[in-house]
Amino acid sequence: MKKTAFIILWMSLLLGCHAWEPPKMQCLKLMNNNQRMKMAWSSTGDCIHFKAYYFYINNILCDSLFGYSSATQNFTLCDYGSKDIDNIPSSSDYFCYIVAVDSNGNHYHSDTIRSISITVTPLSNNTMAFIEWESPTITLDAGWGSTFDIYKKRGFEADFPQTPFASVPNTQLHYTDTSDVCDNIISYQVSIYNNYGVNERCPFMTTIGSVHLVDSTSPSPPVLDSVTVTPTNEVMLGFHETDPYMMGYIIYYINPNGTIPFDTVYGQTFWIDPVIDPTYDARYYRIAAMDSCGNVSPLTNNQQCNMGLQMQGTDACLKTASFHWTTYANLFNDIHHFEVLLSSDNGQNWNVVGSTTETSYMIEGLDLNQDYIVFVRVVNNGATVTASSNRISFAITADEAQDFTYIRSVSVIDNNYVRIRVLTSGDSLPFQSITLQRSENGTDFENLATKSYLPGESNYTFNDSTADFNRKQYHYRTFVLNSCGAEVGQSNVSHNLLLHAENNAQNNVLSWHGYDNWDGEVAHYFVMRKVETEELFNTVGMTPALPMNNYSDDISSLYESGSKFTYYIEAQENTNQFGFEETSISNQVTVVQPPTLYVPNAFRPLGANNNVFRPLNSFVSLDGYRLSIFTRSGECIFLTTNPQEGWDGRINGIIAPMNVYVWYIEYKLPDGTPMERTGTVTLVK
Repeated sequence: MKKTAFIILWMSLLLGCHAWEPPKMQCLKLMNNNQRMKMAWSSTGDCIHFKAYYFYINNILCDSLFGYSSATQNFTLCDYGSKDIDNIPSSSDYFCYIVAVDSNGNHYHSDTIRSISITVTPLSNNTMAFIEWESPTITLDAGWGSTFDIYKKRGFEADFPQTPFASVPNTQLHYTDTSDVCDNIISYQVSIYNNYGVNERCPFMTTIGSVHLVDSTSPSPPVLDSVTVTPTNEVMLGFHETDPYMMGYIIYYINPNGTIPFDTVYGQTFWIDPVIDPTYDARYYRIAAMDSCGNVSPLTNNQQCNMGLQMQGTDACLKTASFHWTTYANLFNDIHHFEVLLSSDNGQNWNVVGSTTETSYMIEGLDLNQDYIVFVRVVNNGATVTASSNRISFAITADEAQDFTYIRSVSVIDNNYVRIRVLTSGDSLPFQSITLQRSENGTDFENLATKSYLPGESNYTFNDSTADFNRKQYHYRTFVLNSCGAEVGQSNVSHNLLLHAENNAQNNVLSWHGYDNWDGEVAHYFVMRKVETEELFNTVGMTPALPMNNYSDDISSLYESGSKFTYYIEAQENTNQFGFEETSISNQVTVVQPPTLYVPNAFRPLGANNNVFRPLNSFVSLDGYRLSIFTRSGECIFLTTNPQEGWDGRINGIIAPMNVYVWYIEYKLPDGTPMERTGTVTLVK
């Protein structure tokens, strides 16, 4: 005996020194109407020498699986795994096994596993199915699932759904199903999970059992209780069934073309219209019940419709709100009255503020600036049925206490007119008109202009073209005439910036009073200046905000920029309570510097210095300036109107002969007086 064991051990070493236990079958799963099978297995083989698996179904080789170059994949495949096999043999019962082959050609046969059988028996005139199945083993240990999962496929479905329609404990091997289709072949499969390997699980699944079920009795029509509107303004139908176990309800609506099926609802006795806007539309409905086999009942007897509530308008002066609505059609036991319900706490509490048999109502005694919600409820005779309209949120916001005006800025525009910009509450609180007032002393105001209210507009602009803004300071304010005809919302008082300037040698001194009554107050002032050689104003200084402001501008280095210096002041506001920053612009003032001229008497065109004949002009205005050069015979050989341009001694690009030439200069004094000067200059070579 010992000798035999030694020989076996020695032969094992010669064959590669490895041993491989046969694969162990774990489960079978039938899929795709028994067109496909999943096999799962486990093994403790020598993965290094793994070569292939061969899969047999009913003793027919159906598929194979060969090893890969990756050691990790080899281990996974030879240790445990699963394989989907297509085009399996047609049979009502399956028994399967796997043959493993190692690199030495050794074959290892797994155990044989058999599919679980299932029996389906029709009951109660083919309206029910009794399902029985086998357990995959006599004792289900902890590795098995706790339930049997039952799958159902109707004849019109291509395959079984992914999720079971019912589950029973793993100790129960039968189930009774009630038909939910009419005159159809119903197929069943039962599955239980087997857990194996490392986090591996596979469902044992039976073959398919089928039965023919029939149910063709139409149910009684349901009762449409009400067509109402939810707190979120969705139209909802409420109904109840007259026969039990209805699968669904078909919703119809009525239009000029007839009664049209619109939607189907399952498993509930209410329905919300996914399309209709209950605020503007009223739709008529009828419904029918559908049983579990798809048999449809007759329609409900009468069509019913939702009530569409609309606001006619509000009156802030009378503190009223008016509404009208479409009536309810075919309410059970007829309409007794309509109730108007109002909430002032966002729907937490409701008060019945009126009752009427008409389809319109005016709510009185409302508070201004209070948010309200309103809806209408219809009540039938006997007060057994009610239905609600859509809800409308509203508020009466045109309250004279909330109307306001605010002067954003007073600016002198291009030294032409005064522009007054005004902010109002008109974007949310309509009024009749807005009026601008003006005063020269800040106390006695007179109406200057009035503008009508523009719907939804909060900003208004007035232009004062009669103001003498270079000499006087004007004060402005506004108010509105509200929807009730009262003068309310008086604004702040603002004035134009009046700028003064004077010449102090080569310093231009500016002075102005501070800008008043901005909500954000003045942050600082910008000093803007333009000289004759520039087209645009530039910022030359910034000063802090003071009641009385001064600025001195040293212009000594600007002697070539002309004689006129024009200024204005721009006030900059800090961010105000309305969330913006404004600017206010003063009038423009011009300071003129006296011009001076020095004319040389000789120049050398070809020299390193003094090679251009140009008068040294300081603060000479461009306006009216003209320099002309003549020969002694009176021929004009050079002409310019630019005080900073001179003659380079050339005539038609060629240096003129050395000689004496006559110059003639025209310019203007600051008061506009024309001046003339003439003399000679010697061209030296």
